[in-house]
Amino acid sequence: MNILLVDNDINTVETLKAALNAKENYKIDIAYGGKQALKKMKGDKLYDVLILDIMMPEINGMDICQLMVKDKKLKKIPVLLISALPISSKAFQDSLGKFDELGIIKDVLEKPFSVEDLLVKVRTIVGG
Repeated sequence: MNILLVDNDINTVETLKAALNAKENYKIDIAYGGKQALKKMKGDKLYDVLILDIMMPEINGMDICQLMVKDKKLKKIPVLLISALPISSKAFQDSLGKFDELGIIKDVLEKPFSVEDLLVKVRTIVGG
């Protein structure tokens, strides 16, 4: 399974990568920002899931999702959003509402998170 981790925080990326590699045999690519993520997704490699931080400089996670739904190839990639923002906040819920009808965002994980929560959400998204 190919996973693309997208977060501008190197510590978060390393934590996610270690957590995923410790329990599963995932092939993990890393992008430290939205531009790099879009370039990787538009390349030859096909991703089974995108683990995407919401708050990043230049292109944030929600902007990436908006660009993905306009692209035939990218809109097929399921997204697990990760966020330091409280998921229960009105602003967060309002922005998620925009994407519900598109079906691209499959789940959300609030930082800090447990390794088990991360693995359960990834397994659920990919159907295994």
